[in-house]
Amino acid sequence: MKHFLSLIVFAVFMSGCTKNTSPDSSLKTNLISETQRQRNLCLDWYAYRIETEKAISDLNIKTEKESDLMVYCEFFKNVADTN
Repeated sequence: MKHFLSLIVFAVFMSGCTKNTSPDSSLKTNLISETQRQRNLCLDWYAYRIETEKAISDLNIKTEKESDLMVYCEFFKNVADTN
């Protein structure tokens, strides 16, 4: 009987641990999505995956100079991945 009760308590504990979706986690994801998108674009540009003109237009930078894009993306160069 002790083993049966222990099994039930363990099962209830495990079912509570496996539920990981909460409104707070989805809200946090939405708050960082724009910053993460900008970071990914900058990293793609640094890695020569996208052209300078495309990066400037996707980031909505009002200039067309590569040096301004470099200054803009400098912030994202060392930012830790938040996902």
